[in-house]
Amino acid sequence: MNKRTLPWILGACLVLSLIACGGSKSSDQPAGTSPATPAADQPASVPATTGLQSIADMSNAWTALYNQNEKAINDYEGMPILALVTPATTFITSVQFDMLNIHKQDGHFEGKLMLAGYQGFLNKAGPLLTFGYDDKLAKDGFGPLHKAGDRVVASGSLDLTKAYYVFDMYTERGGKKIAREYSEFKRLGDGSMIALSLGGQAFNMRGDAELRDHAIYLHNGPGRYDFVTAKGKAGPEFQAISLAAKGDLSKEQALELLKGAGYTIEVSGGIRDGKLTLDPK
Repeated sequence: MNKRTLPWILGACLVLSLIACGGSKSSDQPAGTSPATPAADQPASVPATTGLQSIADMSNAWTALYNQNEKAINDYEGMPILALVTPATTFITSVQFDMLNIHKQDGHFEGKLMLAGYQGFLNKAGPLLTFGYDDKLAKDGFGPLHKAGDRVVASGSLDLTKAYYVFDMYTERGGKKIAREYSEFKRLGDGSMIALSLGGQAFNMRGDAELRDHAIYLHNGPGRYDFVTAKGKAGPEFQAISLAAKGDLSKEQALELLKGAGYTIEVSGGIRDGKLTLDPK
């Protein structure tokens, strides 16, 4: 893969975020949603501490920081590190939920997700958003992890005041998980953001049984992009790790946390003097 293609992955997140921010006329509100009233009639609901109003805002906050580090990531002279951009792809799925509540009202909203096509829901209670879906694949998708009849489940939350996002998504076949992706993003007091992305699957791309999983830690801020990537053999039944009680989790702390959870560290590093640099092993 050419390293110049990596930003396109994150770019897709940004494009979808902008689509979700744009909204549509009230007559386009998905079937089954709660009635919407004009935004002008609604009280201001922007959380004072973060300015976030939607999932797309959280995505855009991460992207704005990433854009400041994009050149250093692109100019890295080694093998492109896909893990530096893949955690943010979680927003490709989750920003679709914004379209279920284009006026950002409190309440429960349901409808078909614009891109995924699943029947989803979003609840808003003040600064807390919860969202998800529980559906089935109507036809085979790409690879052995996407077969007609597979159950696809997602659940997420975003605390707009704390700028703390969690999204858990898995595929189930015959009552057993065959793939799972779990992501958390949190804004720190200095305006930088950290992310922890975990994923696992029960089959390789050939369709052979093979338990494997991965973990990615990122600290994204002005002139800073600390990272740790690790691998494991737990498959989709991996134990989720939450940032909720971890405070301002540093790269050094993430290394110890992942080692303690049984992961094998692959690579770690960050930006130093404007250049992406790997830590010595």
